[in-house]
Amino acid sequence: MASTTWREELKTLLETMDAWARRRGWRLVREAPLTREEVDALPRTLTGFPYELPTPYREEAFVIPDSYREFLLLHREVRLEYQPDGETWEPYRPFHVWSPTMDTLSSAWTPAGTTVDDREITTTDLIAFADAYMGLEASRWCFYTRTAPKDGELPVYFEDNDYEVLCGHYVDDGEWLDSNDPMMFGFESFEHWFKKLCTVLRREDLDLEDLQAVGNAMQG
Repeated sequence: MASTTWREELKTLLETMDAWARRRGWRLVREAPLTREEVDALPRTLTGFPYELPTPYREEAFVIPDSYREFLLLHREVRLEYQPDGETWEPYRPFHVWSPTMDTLSSAWTPAGTTVDDREITTTDLIAFADAYMGLEASRWCFYTRTAPKDGELPVYFEDNDYEVLCGHYVDDGEWLDSNDPMMFGFESFEHWFKKLCTVLRREDLDLEDLQAVGNAMQG
């Protein structure tokens, strides 16, 4: 179970990001929390994908990570917004964290028949919970559910669709699409990921309009 220390640290991080956003003329939008019952029910709600999946979704594999649970009990969604045209508020997509829904998974899961190098692939083991937009198509931060939770946490992997799917498995033998370990660009928990995100965005040397640089800094 997540510690009181993390709970309080999370609140402090959000307040820090709120103050930082205000100084920039941005805003931090914090939606209402989920109830404990709604958090517990999340794995059961992620069913009904509209297309056939190459490997089945197993709700028992998506054990809500302790540190992410604390986030959801504070806010079901948190996003930065800014005004690129000076008038209209738009989400700053590198900082957009949410509670998974079928809508968010529909853009992350690959349907049956999706291939890379003429071999069918699957991304069903990845549960998207945050945007990782780098300026082209779509990238997401995901919980990886193929391995058992460790100390109440699931690892966080970067799933990149900007050019092609690179984080997923071949269906025939279960090997990763990319020969590199996804943890090279991942984190051991939501807590570690969120702390890094807050630190990266407040770096004075980082051009936040250069979304590729922001994404690279998160993986660096």
